[in-house]
Amino acid sequence: METWAAAFRLLGVQFAQIGLQGENGVEQTLKEAFAANGKPIGQLETNAEQLAYFDSLPEASQRALLEGSIEPAQVAGPDFAKMLSGWAKGDVNEIAKTFNRDLSDSPDLTQTLLMKRNANWSSWIEGRLKQPGTVMIAVGAGHLAGHDSVLSRLRDQGFMVTRLQ
Repeated sequence: METWAAAFRLLGVQFAQIGLQGENGVEQTLKEAFAANGKPIGQLETNAEQLAYFDSLPEASQRALLEGSIEPAQVAGPDFAKMLSGWAKGDVNEIAKTFNRDLSDSPDLTQTLLMKRNANWSSWIEGRLKQPGTVMIAVGAGHLAGHDSVLSRLRDQGFMVTRLQ
């Protein structure tokens, strides 16, 4: 098994230990709501593309991901609670602080999982904004916080970005 894949397995256990259930998450909730209302559902990247990012990481970075996945629930739980609290309040600084701290030990993880994907997504969004119609885009909160976030990149490209709550 690839190191990153082992990390995913262990992260699943860690998430279960702190009470997270994928079927209750934002992504699943949005998919169900859109499907129930006959709305189209697309992706900024395919599952294969997403997994390829992890597979392309150097082994040392995959091991850093693996080490983070064995964090005990009593440590992971409060960290996640801080991030969730920041998300619920719309506090992007708190999200950035907790999310980016987890990646701070591995520049490869930051470059591959955040910066590269945020650049790809902001380019896609820029192209989509040139087309008629309305689209809703949902991404993980960590991609909306910090100086290399999707929002920052869109601002740098000249778009006016307004947070709604």
